[in-house]
Amino acid sequence: MLKQESRGEIKLKIYDKAAWHIDNGMAPEKVIKHFETVFSWLEEKGFLNDSGKEIIEIGIGSDASIHEELLTPDGNEFLSKYYDDIIKKTEYSTDKTIVLLNKYFNS
Repeated sequence: MLKQESRGEIKLKIYDKAAWHIDNGMAPEKVIKHFETVFSWLEEKGFLNDSGKEIIEIGIGSDASIHEELLTPDGNEFLSKYYDDIIKKTEYSTDKTIVLLNKYFNS
C-alpha cells in the first residue's frame, strides 16, 4: 500500500488510507476497526509521535490515514519494512493483524 503523495514540493510517504479500502467496497466498520487496532498497537510500542497520538485522541474515522508524519523514526522504519506484508496476509482481520505486528516486532 505504500504510496508517495505530493503536497506542493513536499512528498509524503503514506502507508495506508481508510478511503482507499472503503472506496473499493470494503465495509467502513471493518476498515475503521483495522485503523483503530493499528494505531493502538503503534502507540503501545512507542511508534507514534505527538501528531499520531493526537489522531487517537480525536478519534479514527473513515478519513484516517497512516503516514510518515504521524510516526517516530522507528515507527517509519518498522512500517516501511512490514506494513505491506501485513495487509496482504491479514486482509484487515484485526486478530491476524495483531499477531503479525507482534511477530514482526519480536523478530
